[in-house]
Amino acid sequence: MRLVAQDISPRIRRRSLLGQIVLTLLGVLLLFLASFTSFEVPIATKRNLTSFAENQIRYAFNIVPERYQSKVEAYVPLLTAPSNPVRKTFYMPLAAAAIFVGYVLGPLLGAIACTTFIVLGVVGPFLGIHAFASGGGVGYYLEPGFGYLLALIPASAVVGMITRGKRTSVSQLLSVVAGLIVVHLSGVFYLLGSCLVSYLLDGNRASLAWQPWVFQHARNMSWYPLIYDFLSSIVMVGIAFPCRWLAHTLTAPDSAPRPTAVPGNKPSERYHVVEEFV
Repeated sequence: MRLVAQDISPRIRRRSLLGQIVLTLLGVLLLFLASFTSFEVPIATKRNLTSFAENQIRYAFNIVPERYQSKVEAYVPLLTAPSNPVRKTFYMPLAAAAIFVGYVLGPLLGAIACTTFIVLGVVGPFLGIHAFASGGGVGYYLEPGFGYLLALIPASAVVGMITRGKRTSVSQLLSVVAGLIVVHLSGVFYLLGSCLVSYLLDGNRASLAWQPWVFQHARNMSWYPLIYDFLSSIVMVGIAFPCRWLAHTLTAPDSAPRPTAVPGNKPSERYHVVEEFV
């Protein structure tokens, strides 16, 4: 029989640093692409959306073979009415991209990716890099939409915290709602706060070019795109579900033993003695 010392020290679980860096850069790239991606959509007012839906129905009716159109017209006379004008605007899915990043990367890496994107948009023009579709630069904080960009950071973190370790539909829906609330409330507060600070500093002089139309900007950047932010965020979370598994795989923790001294004659606290019969 002989005594054998076995190592019973706890093992350290280290997440892959390289994997985290790669995922963060991919998140920045996604935000960069979302900044330069726009879709032409109808302005989200009740009358405008109704006119848009009616026009789409008329368009589908015109595709129907003529021998069936007369029968359909007898039941739906609206189809023969003239088309209504529809006001359209351009929508950029930046809020949905931030929700995607927070859901996939988690609260910390998601916030880091959004912060990197904003810093790149502010200082990038000095390096020939333009991360913002409107140009960017140090003076971009004077733009009315800068508050919505800053709000991407806490929105991504909130989404990551709500969905951390959870994959239920309730948590996903709650994270989308919470993330959009953070984005739009922060954006509106930035608009109003900028005007208030400008008024206190300059008195009756409006130093901000958009200050007289602050409420119109709040309506155009929060109320009108809200429905599109919600729909696109739901789609992005659905796409993000398999991406989350990939992100977890790339940053899977590795196990490594703690460094310990070579045991002497007396077993240390990190070792226990096992009787081995030979």
